[in-house]
Amino acid sequence: MNFRQTVKLSHFEGGLYALMVASTESFLFYYAVRQNVTAFELAILTTVPLFLGALAQFFIPKLVSEKHLGAGIVWAILIQIMGVCGILYNVAVQFSYASMLFFTCVHFIGGLLTNPLWIDWAARIIPKRNFRKYMAGRSSYTWYLILFFYLSMALLAQFTDWFKLVYIFAIGAVARLCSLGLQTLIIRGEFSSKLKADAIAKSKENEHSKHHEMPKDLKEYIRTFMIWTAIFKFGTNVCSPFFVPYMLDDLKLSMIHYVILSSIPFFGRALFFNRWGKAGKSYAAFFGIQLTMLYIAFTPLVWIMTRSYFVLIFLEVISGIAWGGYELNQVLMIQNFVDNSMKEGSRVLLGIHMALSNFFGVLGAIAGALLLEMKFSFYEVFWVSSGLRFFLAFVLIYKASSMRKSDFTAKHFRTYIRNLLPHT
Repeated sequence: MNFRQTVKLSHFEGGLYALMVASTESFLFYYAVRQNVTAFELAILTTVPLFLGALAQFFIPKLVSEKHLGAGIVWAILIQIMGVCGILYNVAVQFSYASMLFFTCVHFIGGLLTNPLWIDWAARIIPKRNFRKYMAGRSSYTWYLILFFYLSMALLAQFTDWFKLVYIFAIGAVARLCSLGLQTLIIRGEFSSKLKADAIAKSKENEHSKHHEMPKDLKEYIRTFMIWTAIFKFGTNVCSPFFVPYMLDDLKLSMIHYVILSSIPFFGRALFFNRWGKAGKSYAAFFGIQLTMLYIAFTPLVWIMTRSYFVLIFLEVISGIAWGGYELNQVLMIQNFVDNSMKEGSRVLLGIHMALSNFFGVLGAIAGALLLEMKFSFYEVFWVSSGLRFFLAFVLIYKASSMRKSDFTAKHFRTYIRNLLPHT
């Protein structure tokens, strides 16, 4: 199995992963709301599994050596499969909130643990000069597939009598099992085996070498980015978990209308993801983070101002573009500068950032649930969230401006915008 075949199979495995996301992950919270969970239970279900997954993502990858990256990915997918199958059991046999929470935690622990291991593995296959393009291209392809699968299953469930909701969760379990088999085949292939042998040789060479410190100015940039984007998660999660009950209980959307509105951000992500990847060179990723934070802060205000379904669809397309850019630029902010010769490796920094972000996300969701329990309306919670988002976005922008180097000016920002927008 050569390089080209490895990349092609990796894309196909990404398609199976997309099918699992479109089924199990995308319908999970819809199903929970239909089981009449409370606001506090929904807040815990949507955030605590992500936080525990982020903790696993922080601690475990540091224990996985380069030569064992492939095996680490396989074991992480196996953990996620246990969670997916447990969720399927809850839907097919008997719903229990405690059981659903447990298996959702297992699912996200396995899923989030897979992410940094897979990124490191991919970074050893794809040349560094092409890594941004590869990540953006593969992600766009995955988002399009998620959108297609998500809508297709919702249409079947809405307009046929035979396609039950439990089938959707069964499809997710089968897709992840097939994904595991394909990922194992890729890792056992000749090209991946050669990478493992190279990693073993490299680890022996590096046994007596010392890692160098990250430059002071770079360390300050990354620390600021990590702290304030993590706290920003608090502001977003004050209302983010409650868009689902708002759409179902307040707007009274049918399943298909709910799925269209909640899936259309995948289209926005896929539509613009390549542009974010191409524009996000070097410190430019920091520009992308600031731009997207401002739009994300504005989003809840539009939900307050209108109940028009078509306006909300347009809003969610733009939201998908913004969230896709925000997430990719967070990865690029670290991946662009950190190499394996530094003490602070990319896996460690990404793990720290994910753990911090999801910790504040849990706090934000609990705060939002408490507001709803205190009889705040959805609109009032959206107002609070938007205000916090704008405040934290401006704090980050101020911090970034105060640290900006003399050769990193407004001209570079204009260049970034030109690179980001499609050329005519």
